[in-house]
Amino acid sequence: MEFNFSVSTQIQFGAGKSRQAGQISHNLISTRTSPASAKVLVIIDPGIREMSWLKDILDGFIENDLQFHLFEQVKPNPRDEDVLAAASLVKESNSGVLIAIGGGSALDTAKGASLLATYGGKTSDYAGWAKVPGVILPVVAIPTTAGSGSEATCWAVITDSDSHTKMAIGDPNLAPVVALVDPLVTISLPAGITAATGMDALTHSIEAYLCTLASPMNDLLALESIRLVATNLNRAVSAGKDQAAREGMMLASLLGGVTINNADVAGVHCLTEGMGGRYDAPHGLLNAILLPYFMSFWQNGCSERFTHIAEAFGAEPTPEAAVTRVMQLTRSMNFPSLMDIGVKSTDLPILAALAETNVSNPSNPVPMKASDYQAILEQAMII
Repeated sequence: MEFNFSVSTQIQFGAGKSRQAGQISHNLISTRTSPASAKVLVIIDPGIREMSWLKDILDGFIENDLQFHLFEQVKPNPRDEDVLAAASLVKESNSGVLIAIGGGSALDTAKGASLLATYGGKTSDYAGWAKVPGVILPVVAIPTTAGSGSEATCWAVITDSDSHTKMAIGDPNLAPVVALVDPLVTISLPAGITAATGMDALTHSIEAYLCTLASPMNDLLALESIRLVATNLNRAVSAGKDQAAREGMMLASLLGGVTINNADVAGVHCLTEGMGGRYDAPHGLLNAILLPYFMSFWQNGCSERFTHIAEAFGAEPTPEAAVTRVMQLTRSMNFPSLMDIGVKSTDLPILAALAETNVSNPSNPVPMKASDYQAILEQAMII
Protein backbone atom coordinates (compact mmCIF):
# COMPACT_ATOMS: atom_id res chain seq x y z
CA MET A 1 0.00 0.00 0.00
CA GLU A 2 1.46 3.34 -1.05
CA PHE A 3 -0.16 6.74 -1.53
CA ASN A 4 0.29 10.48 -1.04
CA PHE A 5 -2.23 12.76 0.64
CA SER A 6 -2.14 16.49 1.32
CA VAL A 7 -4.36 19.44 2.16
CA SER A 8 -2.40 22.60 1.37
CA THR A 9 -5.16 24.97 2.49
CA GLN A 10 -5.92 25.90 6.08
CA ILE A 11 -9.63 25.10 6.43
CA GLN A 12 -11.85 26.94 8.89
CA PHE A 13 -15.38 25.52 8.86
CA GLY A 14 -18.43 26.79 10.70
CA ALA A 15 -21.29 29.25 10.88
CA GLY A 16 -20.02 32.84 10.74
CA LYS A 17 -16.45 31.95 9.71
CA SER A 18 -16.69 34.23 6.66
CA ARG A 19 -16.61 37.26 8.95
CA GLN A 20 -13.00 36.50 9.83
CA ALA A 21 -11.80 37.47 6.36
CA GLY A 22 -10.72 40.94 7.49
CA GLN A 23 -8.61 39.73 10.40
CA ILE A 24 -7.04 36.94 8.36
CA SER A 25 -6.19 39.34 5.52
CA HIS A 26 -4.63 41.76 7.98
CA ASN A 27 -2.49 38.96 9.40
CA LEU A 28 -1.41 37.78 5.95
CA ILE A 29 -0.35 41.25 4.87
CA SER A 30 1.45 42.09 8.13
CA THR A 31 3.49 38.88 8.10
CA ARG A 32 4.69 39.06 4.50
CA THR A 33 8.46 39.39 4.14
CA SER A 34 7.92 42.26 1.68
CA PRO A 35 4.68 43.77 2.95
CA ALA A 36 2.28 45.13 0.35
CA SER A 37 0.11 48.09 1.15
CA ALA A 38 -2.86 47.34 3.36
CA LYS A 39 -5.21 46.69 0.44
CA VAL A 40 -7.16 43.66 -0.72
CA LEU A 41 -8.96 42.80 -3.94
CA VAL A 42 -12.34 41.18 -3.34
CA ILE A 43 -13.53 39.05 -6.27
CA ILE A 44 -17.24 38.25 -6.06
CA ASP A 45 -20.01 36.65 -8.08
CA PRO A 46 -22.34 39.48 -9.21
CA GLY A 47 -25.32 37.58 -7.82
CA ILE A 48 -24.24 38.01 -4.20
CA ARG A 49 -23.80 41.79 -4.34
CA GLU A 50 -26.98 42.50 -2.36
CA MET A 51 -26.62 39.77 0.27
CA SER A 52 -26.65 41.12 3.80
CA TRP A 53 -23.81 38.86 4.89
CA LEU A 54 -21.53 40.36 2.24
CA LYS A 55 -21.66 43.69 4.06
CA ASP A 56 -20.51 41.94 7.24
CA ILE A 57 -17.49 40.55 5.38
CA LEU A 58 -16.61 43.89 3.78
CA ASP A 59 -17.02 45.73 7.10
CA GLY A 60 -14.38 43.38 8.49
CA PHE A 61 -11.78 44.84 6.15
CA ILE A 62 -12.55 48.37 7.31
CA GLU A 63 -12.38 47.27 10.95
CA ASN A 64 -8.91 45.90 10.29
CA ASP A 65 -7.67 49.08 8.57
CA LEU A 66 -7.69 47.54 5.11
CA GLN A 67 -8.78 49.23 1.92
CA PHE A 68 -10.59 47.00 -0.55
CA HIS A 69 -11.50 47.06 -4.22
CA LEU A 70 -14.35 44.99 -5.67
CA PHE A 71 -14.05 42.98 -8.87
CA GLU A 72 -17.41 41.67 -10.09
CA GLN A 73 -16.54 40.64 -13.64
CA VAL A 74 -17.05 36.92 -12.93
CA LYS A 75 -18.95 34.67 -15.34
CA PRO A 76 -20.29 31.14 -14.71
CA ASN A 77 -17.42 29.67 -16.74
CA PRO A 78 -14.57 32.11 -15.98
CA ARG A 79 -12.87 33.59 -19.04
CA ASP A 80 -9.18 34.22 -19.53
CA GLU A 81 -9.93 37.84 -20.41
CA ASP A 82 -11.67 38.37 -17.06
CA VAL A 83 -8.81 36.72 -15.18
CA LEU A 84 -6.42 39.10 -16.93
CA ALA A 85 -8.62 42.09 -16.02
CA ALA A 86 -8.66 41.01 -12.38
CA ALA A 87 -4.88 40.56 -12.39
CA SER A 88 -4.47 44.07 -13.79
CA LEU A 89 -6.63 45.46 -10.98
CA VAL A 90 -4.53 43.60 -8.40
CA LYS A 91 -1.43 45.40 -9.67
CA GLU A 92 -3.11 48.78 -10.12
CA SER A 93 -4.53 48.70 -6.60
CA ASN A 94 -1.33 47.30 -5.09
CA SER A 95 -3.36 44.64 -3.31
CA GLY A 96 -1.53 42.21 -1.05
CA VAL A 97 -4.31 39.61 -0.71
CA LEU A 98 -7.11 38.36 -2.94
CA ILE A 99 -10.45 37.42 -1.38
CA ALA A 100 -12.64 35.13 -3.49
CA ILE A 101 -16.33 35.09 -2.54
CA GLY A 102 -18.66 32.98 -4.64
CA GLY A 103 -18.92 29.66 -6.41
CA GLY A 104 -16.15 27.84 -8.22
CA SER A 105 -15.99 30.48 -10.94
CA ALA A 106 -15.13 33.27 -8.51
CA LEU A 107 -12.59 31.09 -6.73
CA ASP A 108 -10.91 30.00 -9.96
CA THR A 109 -10.86 33.59 -11.22
CA ALA A 110 -9.04 34.64 -8.04
CA LYS A 111 -6.48 31.85 -8.35
CA GLY A 112 -5.79 32.77 -11.97
CA ALA A 113 -5.63 36.49 -11.20
CA SER A 114 -3.17 35.96 -8.37
CA LEU A 115 -1.00 33.85 -10.66
CA LEU A 116 -0.93 36.43 -13.47
CA ALA A 117 -0.46 39.35 -11.07
CA THR A 118 2.55 37.58 -9.58
CA TYR A 119 4.28 36.21 -12.69
CA GLY A 120 2.64 37.89 -15.69
CA GLY A 121 1.81 36.28 -19.00
CA LYS A 122 -1.51 34.67 -19.94
CA THR A 123 -3.47 31.82 -18.41
CA SER A 124 -2.60 29.53 -21.32
CA ASP A 125 1.10 29.84 -20.37
CA TYR A 126 0.38 27.81 -17.25
CA ALA A 127 -2.12 25.24 -18.56
CA GLY A 128 -1.34 21.73 -17.38
CA TRP A 129 0.35 20.55 -14.22
CA ALA A 130 3.14 22.18 -12.18
CA LYS A 131 3.95 25.13 -14.43
CA VAL A 132 3.63 27.84 -11.74
CA PRO A 133 7.13 29.20 -10.96
CA GLY A 134 6.56 29.61 -7.22
CA VAL A 135 4.39 31.14 -4.49
CA ILE A 136 1.62 33.48 -5.64
CA LEU A 137 -0.16 36.30 -3.81
CA PRO A 138 -2.28 34.73 -1.06
CA VAL A 139 -5.87 33.84 -1.88
CA VAL A 140 -8.53 33.53 0.83
CA ALA A 141 -11.52 31.52 -0.43
CA ILE A 142 -15.08 31.95 0.83
CA PRO A 143 -17.29 29.49 -1.09
CA THR A 144 -20.95 30.49 -1.37
CA THR A 145 -22.18 27.30 -3.02
CA ALA A 146 -21.90 23.69 -1.86
CA GLY A 147 -20.52 22.20 -5.02
CA SER A 148 -17.16 23.01 -6.60
CA GLY A 149 -14.87 22.37 -3.61
CA SER A 150 -12.41 24.74 -5.30
CA GLU A 151 -11.53 26.21 -1.91
CA ALA A 152 -9.61 22.99 -1.18
CA THR A 153 -7.95 22.36 -4.55
CA CYS A 154 -4.83 23.52 -6.33
CA TRP A 155 -6.63 23.67 -9.69
CA ALA A 156 -8.29 26.45 -11.65
CA VAL A 157 -10.33 25.83 -14.79
CA ILE A 158 -10.43 28.81 -17.15
CA THR A 159 -12.19 29.15 -20.52
CA ASP A 160 -10.17 30.33 -23.50
CA SER A 161 -12.27 33.13 -25.01
CA ASP A 162 -11.10 32.50 -28.57
CA SER A 163 -11.38 28.72 -28.81
CA HIS A 164 -14.20 28.30 -26.23
CA THR A 165 -12.28 25.44 -24.64
CA LYS A 166 -11.47 25.02 -20.97
CA MET A 167 -7.89 25.09 -19.69
CA ALA A 168 -6.99 23.32 -16.46
CA ILE A 169 -4.15 24.85 -14.47
CA GLY A 170 -2.87 22.73 -11.61
CA ASP A 171 -0.06 23.43 -9.18
CA PRO A 172 0.37 23.16 -5.38
CA ASN A 173 1.14 26.89 -5.32
CA LEU A 174 -2.35 27.63 -6.68
CA ALA A 175 -4.18 26.44 -3.56
CA PRO A 176 -5.85 29.10 -1.39
CA VAL A 177 -3.92 29.75 1.80
CA VAL A 178 -7.14 29.83 3.85
CA ALA A 179 -10.67 28.61 3.18
CA LEU A 180 -13.45 30.12 5.29
CA VAL A 181 -16.25 27.60 4.82
CA ASP A 182 -19.41 29.18 6.20
CA PRO A 183 -22.67 27.24 5.66
CA LEU A 184 -24.74 30.33 6.52
CA VAL A 185 -23.85 32.06 3.25
CA THR A 186 -25.65 29.29 1.33
CA ILE A 187 -28.98 29.75 3.13
CA SER A 188 -30.25 32.18 0.48
CA LEU A 189 -29.21 30.06 -2.52
CA PRO A 190 -32.10 29.33 -4.93
CA ALA A 191 -33.26 25.72 -5.12
CA GLY A 192 -32.03 25.24 -8.69
CA ILE A 193 -28.48 26.34 -7.90
CA THR A 194 -28.51 24.29 -4.70
CA ALA A 195 -29.50 21.20 -6.68
CA ALA A 196 -26.96 21.62 -9.50
CA THR A 197 -24.03 22.48 -7.24
CA GLY A 198 -24.95 19.65 -4.88
CA MET A 199 -24.78 17.19 -7.77
CA ASP A 200 -21.41 18.67 -8.70
CA ALA A 201 -20.15 17.76 -5.22
CA LEU A 202 -21.56 14.24 -5.60
CA THR A 203 -19.87 13.84 -8.98
CA HIS A 204 -16.53 14.86 -7.52
CA SER A 205 -16.71 12.34 -4.71
CA ILE A 206 -17.97 9.47 -6.85
CA GLU A 207 -15.32 10.04 -9.51
CA ALA A 208 -12.56 10.40 -6.90
CA TYR A 209 -13.69 7.12 -5.31
CA LEU A 210 -13.89 5.21 -8.60
CA CYS A 211 -10.92 6.63 -10.51
CA THR A 212 -7.60 4.85 -10.99
CA LEU A 213 -5.84 7.25 -8.58
CA ALA A 214 -8.08 6.39 -5.61
CA SER A 215 -6.34 5.65 -2.31
CA PRO A 216 -7.44 4.32 1.11
CA MET A 217 -7.34 7.63 2.99
CA ASN A 218 -9.07 9.48 0.17
CA ASP A 219 -11.72 6.75 -0.05
CA LEU A 220 -12.88 7.47 3.50
CA LEU A 221 -13.53 11.12 2.70
CA ALA A 222 -15.15 10.36 -0.65
CA LEU A 223 -17.63 7.89 0.85
CA GLU A 224 -18.50 10.30 3.65
CA SER A 225 -19.09 13.05 1.11
CA ILE A 226 -21.39 10.73 -0.87
CA ARG A 227 -23.28 9.86 2.32
CA LEU A 228 -23.68 13.54 3.20
CA VAL A 229 -25.15 14.36 -0.22
CA ALA A 230 -27.50 11.38 -0.06
CA THR A 231 -28.67 12.53 3.38
CA ASN A 232 -28.88 16.29 2.89
CA LEU A 233 -29.31 17.39 -0.73
CA ASN A 234 -33.07 16.90 -1.08
CA ARG A 235 -33.63 18.72 2.20
CA ALA A 236 -31.33 21.60 1.24
CA VAL A 237 -33.25 22.00 -2.03
CA SER A 238 -36.76 21.78 -0.57
CA ALA A 239 -36.08 23.62 2.72
CA GLY A 240 -33.23 26.00 2.04
CA LYS A 241 -33.22 27.54 5.50
CA ASP A 242 -32.51 24.18 7.15
CA GLN A 243 -29.09 24.94 8.62
CA ALA A 244 -28.26 21.30 9.34
CA ALA A 245 -28.87 20.37 5.70
CA ARG A 246 -26.80 23.34 4.53
CA GLU A 247 -23.96 22.35 6.86
CA GLY A 248 -24.09 18.78 5.59
CA MET A 249 -23.90 19.89 1.97
CA MET A 250 -21.11 22.39 2.66
CA LEU A 251 -19.06 19.63 4.29
CA ALA A 252 -19.83 17.27 1.41
CA SER A 253 -18.60 19.87 -1.07
CA LEU A 254 -15.43 20.55 0.92
CA LEU A 255 -14.63 16.85 1.18
CA GLY A 256 -15.32 16.46 -2.53
CA GLY A 257 -12.74 19.14 -3.26
CA VAL A 258 -10.17 17.46 -1.04
CA THR A 259 -10.76 14.10 -2.71
CA ILE A 260 -10.38 15.26 -6.32
CA ASN A 261 -7.29 17.20 -5.27
CA ASN A 262 -5.71 13.98 -3.98
CA ALA A 263 -7.03 11.67 -6.70
CA ASP A 264 -8.68 12.90 -9.90
CA VAL A 265 -12.00 13.31 -11.64
CA ALA A 266 -12.99 10.99 -14.49
CA GLY A 267 -15.17 10.71 -17.57
CA VAL A 268 -18.03 12.93 -16.45
CA HIS A 269 -15.67 15.87 -16.15
CA CYS A 270 -13.80 14.89 -19.33
CA LEU A 271 -17.07 15.41 -21.18
CA THR A 272 -18.60 18.32 -19.27
CA GLU A 273 -15.47 20.48 -19.34
CA GLY A 274 -15.61 20.52 -23.12
CA MET A 275 -19.37 21.06 -23.11
CA GLY A 276 -19.11 23.94 -20.66
CA GLY A 277 -16.66 25.76 -22.88
CA ARG A 278 -18.77 25.18 -25.99
CA TYR A 279 -22.24 26.00 -24.61
CA ASP A 280 -21.35 28.16 -21.60
CA ALA A 281 -23.64 25.93 -19.52
CA PRO A 282 -23.29 25.64 -15.72
CA HIS A 283 -20.74 22.98 -14.85
CA GLY A 284 -22.72 21.42 -12.01
CA LEU A 285 -25.83 21.12 -14.15
CA LEU A 286 -23.97 19.23 -16.88
CA ASN A 287 -22.45 16.89 -14.30
CA ALA A 288 -25.88 16.26 -12.79
CA ILE A 289 -27.41 15.29 -16.12
CA LEU A 290 -24.61 12.94 -17.19
CA LEU A 291 -23.44 11.29 -13.95
CA PRO A 292 -26.03 8.44 -13.93
CA TYR A 293 -25.16 7.42 -17.50
CA PHE A 294 -21.46 7.16 -16.69
CA MET A 295 -22.20 5.13 -13.58
CA SER A 296 -24.24 2.71 -15.67
CA PHE A 297 -21.30 2.38 -18.07
CA TRP A 298 -18.76 1.83 -15.27
CA GLN A 299 -20.66 -0.41 -12.86
CA ASN A 300 -19.48 -3.79 -14.16
CA GLY A 301 -15.85 -2.71 -14.19
CA CYS A 302 -15.64 -1.89 -10.47
CA SER A 303 -18.67 -3.58 -8.95
CA GLU A 304 -17.32 -3.80 -5.39
CA ARG A 305 -16.81 -0.06 -5.18
CA PHE A 306 -20.31 0.46 -6.51
CA THR A 307 -21.68 -1.60 -3.61
CA HIS A 308 -19.97 0.81 -1.20
CA ILE A 309 -21.58 3.76 -2.98
CA ALA A 310 -24.96 2.05 -2.64
CA GLU A 311 -24.35 1.58 1.09
CA ALA A 312 -23.47 5.28 1.42
CA PHE A 313 -26.94 5.96 -0.02
CA GLY A 314 -28.48 3.60 2.53
CA ALA A 315 -29.41 1.15 -0.22
CA GLU A 316 -28.90 -2.57 -0.78
CA PRO A 317 -25.19 -3.18 -1.47
CA THR A 318 -25.39 -3.92 -5.17
CA PRO A 319 -23.96 -2.04 -8.16
CA GLU A 320 -27.45 -1.70 -9.63
CA ALA A 321 -28.71 -0.03 -6.45
CA ALA A 322 -25.96 2.59 -6.63
CA VAL A 323 -26.90 3.51 -10.19
CA THR A 324 -30.60 3.53 -9.37
CA ARG A 325 -30.21 5.80 -6.35
CA VAL A 326 -28.12 8.34 -8.25
CA MET A 327 -30.58 8.29 -11.15
CA GLN A 328 -33.51 8.77 -8.77
CA LEU A 329 -31.78 11.68 -7.04
CA THR A 330 -31.02 13.35 -10.36
CA ARG A 331 -34.56 12.95 -11.68
CA SER A 332 -36.05 14.29 -8.46
CA MET A 333 -34.31 17.61 -9.16
CA ASN A 334 -36.12 18.21 -12.50
CA PHE A 335 -33.02 19.34 -14.35
CA PRO A 336 -33.38 20.48 -17.99
CA SER A 337 -32.32 18.15 -20.78
CA LEU A 338 -29.18 18.43 -22.87
CA MET A 339 -31.33 19.65 -25.77
CA ASP A 340 -32.77 22.37 -23.52
CA ILE A 341 -29.21 23.52 -22.87
CA GLY A 342 -28.54 23.73 -26.60
CA VAL A 343 -26.65 20.51 -27.28
CA LYS A 344 -27.13 19.42 -30.90
CA SER A 345 -26.85 15.89 -32.24
CA THR A 346 -24.36 17.09 -34.83
CA ASP A 347 -22.04 18.23 -32.03
CA LEU A 348 -21.78 14.83 -30.34
CA PRO A 349 -18.75 13.51 -32.28
CA ILE A 350 -16.85 16.73 -31.57
CA LEU A 351 -17.66 16.61 -27.86
CA ALA A 352 -16.75 12.93 -27.63
CA ALA A 353 -13.40 13.43 -29.36
CA LEU A 354 -12.60 16.35 -27.06
CA ALA A 355 -13.42 14.23 -23.99
CA GLU A 356 -11.02 11.50 -25.10
CA THR A 357 -8.16 14.03 -25.17
CA ASN A 358 -8.93 15.36 -21.67
CA VAL A 359 -6.06 15.03 -19.19
CA SER A 360 -8.29 12.98 -16.85
CA ASN A 361 -9.36 10.39 -19.41
CA PRO A 362 -6.67 7.90 -18.24
CA SER A 363 -8.19 8.07 -14.72
CA ASN A 364 -11.46 6.47 -15.78
CA PRO A 365 -12.28 3.31 -13.80
CA VAL A 366 -13.10 1.66 -17.13
CA PRO A 367 -11.09 2.68 -20.22
CA MET A 368 -13.07 5.02 -22.46
CA LYS A 369 -12.74 6.01 -26.09
CA ALA A 370 -14.49 8.71 -28.07
CA SER A 371 -17.08 6.16 -29.21
CA ASP A 372 -17.97 5.44 -25.57
CA TYR A 373 -18.44 9.11 -24.79
CA GLN A 374 -20.60 9.52 -27.86
CA ALA A 375 -22.76 6.54 -26.88
CA ILE A 376 -23.37 8.09 -23.45
CA LEU A 377 -24.29 11.42 -25.02
CA GLU A 378 -26.72 9.70 -27.35
CA GLN A 379 -28.40 7.99 -24.40
CA ALA A 380 -28.67 11.25 -22.48
CA MET A 381 -30.09 13.10 -25.49
CA ILE A 382 -33.11 10.76 -25.60
CA ILE A 383 -34.43 11.99 -22.25
